[in-house]
Amino acid sequence: MREPEKRHLEYCGFTSPRDFDEIQFELLGLDNLIKRAEERISMLNQSSFLANLAVNNKAEELVGYFDREGQENDKDNFGKKE
Repeated sequence: MREPEKRHLEYCGFTSPRDFDEIQFELLGLDNLIKRAEERISMLNQSSFLANLAVNNKAEELVGYFDREGQENDKDNFGKKE
């Protein structure tokens, strides 16, 4: 494993908020930061799932795990309510 990098997530906010509006703005900035971190965690969990699937089934590649015909139908139904 490589040596980890130092990572920094930036957001717009106040180090020491002084009034209600600054506190609210700081909370919104932190909420945005949390959402971005949750998105990154979700992406890594999905990648980890596929990697484990390939390792546990000793697959050379993941192409065989995806039903191409089913994907076309799913793409057409994405976002539609039943």
